[in-house]
Amino acid sequence: MDFDYEVGFGACTCCGSIGDTSGNNKASGLGEERPADMAMMLAFELSGEHETLPRSEVLASCAALKVEHEVVGSGAQYLLLSVHNTSADNELPHTISARLAMTHHILSLIVRCDASESAILESIRDAGITIPRNETFNVRVRRMAGAQLSATRMERLIGEVIFEGNRDDGVKVNLTSPDHRFRAILTKDSCIFGEVLASIDRSRFEERRPHKKPFFYPGAISPIVSRAIVNLCEIGSGDLVLDPFCGTGGILVEAGMIGARVIGVDAQESMIRGADENLMFHGFKYHLICGDACKLPFPDRSIDAVVTDPPYGRSAVVMAESIVSLYKGALFEIYRVLAVGGRAAVISDFELPQKWIDEAGGVGFAASELFMERVHRSMTRHILVLCK
Repeated sequence: MDFDYEVGFGACTCCGSIGDTSGNNKASGLGEERPADMAMMLAFELSGEHETLPRSEVLASCAALKVEHEVVGSGAQYLLLSVHNTSADNELPHTISARLAMTHHILSLIVRCDASESAILESIRDAGITIPRNETFNVRVRRMAGAQLSATRMERLIGEVIFEGNRDDGVKVNLTSPDHRFRAILTKDSCIFGEVLASIDRSRFEERRPHKKPFFYPGAISPIVSRAIVNLCEIGSGDLVLDPFCGTGGILVEAGMIGARVIGVDAQESMIRGADENLMFHGFKYHLICGDACKLPFPDRSIDAVVTDPPYGRSAVVMAESIVSLYKGALFEIYRVLAVGGRAAVISDFELPQKWIDEAGGVGFAASELFMERVHRSMTRHILVLCK
């Protein structure tokens, strides 16, 4: 989509201002408060590992944190949000980033413009970015599919524009550990430019990969996918989350890491013992039960969210006559124990038949979202999000 460039579209934390492009808004320093009626403009640089899941994860996380927001733009690997001003503005990007798995960076949006070199440099120059005296900065550019400009060249040119505007204040470039990190996202048609407010350290998920946990069993989904799916259920801190087919406990770990109270059920004692090892390793409270997902020992409407990856094939039929009866019975029980307004995410390594989705509706669920993730040539993972 083509559009004219906009200057001052967001807030730069180093100049503490929004929208004023007169050149008279030189920095009064970091931490200047935004007017109560002014929105904060955030740009989320998405991972791109799935076409729609990263975007939905951001929006669901904002909903879980009760952040009032509006989508003002999006692309293949970015999402622009207008976030209503709160008293915790400075902490908000870090609070959101602590949850996210499929986002790389959160930026304070400064410029949104056409993807031509002249438009980018002119709009950044007009933004009047001011860095506090004697502080440092760097610029990084990420090229998305179809981008025409050189990332290295644009990093240098944008850096020169910012440096020239702050030359008299002793501002310097620091490529490794700057006080201020600026980032541009280049697509075929547009440039999104801002200052990095928070970054997601995805290496923390790598450390929790299934084969690195105390108890390993083949087939467990990755921590990144688990966390993203947990976030789809809009789980808040202190919410009670159930996995009725908990297996090795990977989903429970990710829910616990964002402050949820977690309960796991599995029909196999060996899995409960293994999940106990894995959850104990991470140091938060949990409750595990060896039992039947079709006969859950919980009161009606007592669970805030359900996230589960049911087994399939021969291992699925442990306490049921068939996989069909197992899934159908579990679906009724999930609906029974789930609180009104709660969400359930069900993961499947085989195609969810429309009949099964229809049955969820017959039970009382409303289908919210359906995602398909290609794992490898012979496997596609289906993720169904249901609302009660």
